[in-house]
Amino acid sequence: MADKEYPRLSNVLEQIAQEQPDFRYDELAIAAEIDHSTSLLKRWPVKVLTILGGLLAMGTLMGAIASTPLLSSGIAMLVFGLIFLVGAEVIVRVNKDTTADALGISMNITSYVLLAFGVGQLTDSGTAAALTLGIASALVLVFSRSAVCVFIAVLVLNGSLLSLIFIHKVYNLSHALIVVLAGILTFMSLHEAKLLALSRRFALVFGPVRMGLIFSLIVTLVLFVHQKLLSSNITHFWLSGLFLIGCLLLLLHRVLRESGVKDQKTLAIFYTCCAVVLLPTVLAPSVPGALLVVLSSFYIGHRTGLWVGLLALAYFLVLYYYDLNMTLLAKSGVLVLTGSLFLAGLYLLNRYLRSHEA
Repeated sequence: MADKEYPRLSNVLEQIAQEQPDFRYDELAIAAEIDHSTSLLKRWPVKVLTILGGLLAMGTLMGAIASTPLLSSGIAMLVFGLIFLVGAEVIVRVNKDTTADALGISMNITSYVLLAFGVGQLTDSGTAAALTLGIASALVLVFSRSAVCVFIAVLVLNGSLLSLIFIHKVYNLSHALIVVLAGILTFMSLHEAKLLALSRRFALVFGPVRMGLIFSLIVTLVLFVHQKLLSSNITHFWLSGLFLIGCLLLLLHRVLRESGVKDQKTLAIFYTCCAVVLLPTVLAPSVPGALLVVLSSFYIGHRTGLWVGLLALAYFLVLYYYDLNMTLLAKSGVLVLTGSLFLAGLYLLNRYLRSHEA
């Protein structure tokens, strides 16, 4: 990968040096940093296999622990959970090959399980276990150098917050969680370049944190549409729906502005079409939530997030269509009208861009 990017990098640096004679740079260091960042962001199949390997190793390790008296001692499980949590980070930092990464991930996952069981046995409280997992995952987010461990930490943190909501049966607080997840995802998408330029730490965790937010948002929205299975009672769906639509319109405004669309009449048509299409989904926040994942991933060129968002959108649209209290003919009319509005918007955008080409 570095060999393919190197000529392009050299050309860019030479062009900058010609325009700014005082510009100084270390080309080898920049090339190494690009290669490192690219490996973190684009080797997602390897990361997926590593996570699966970590889960299998965790199962084996927990099976070995179950054959000992360790599971009967809450203090022992708590201590070993802390040791595994710290040991996973030490292994990842000392040795950066794939084997060490898989071992560190398996220890990281096992540490969450041991901490949850240990605190649960000592306190007999689900709230204490959820809070412990939330604190542990927050520490991993702050200090870990493993992209996969950071990704898992985001999922665990979201899971601990959801657990607290369901344990205490304050189901409508799920709207606050949706607002936090969607707000951070939108902010990261709109300010990607600034966040990556802040420090190497931000550049390391940006990709896994954003991917963790995508999965966390989709999982939380799945709970919205499957309340009967979980015996939950979430109401006031319009709260999440309005916020998600607002995030969508904000992202759409940025995309149109950067595409060179400045004509007020064209913008008014686009926003009107979007409002007409999205208004019926106010009470079904899963649809604008999936659209937000798709649009934000498309905006920053994140292919994995785009595919995840498209799969989620297809799933939520099927459920939305199935739950509509309409006749089959009326449902078909809704789909035809929505598709026509999207096609009309695409036609107008392409026509505008062609008319303003240099």
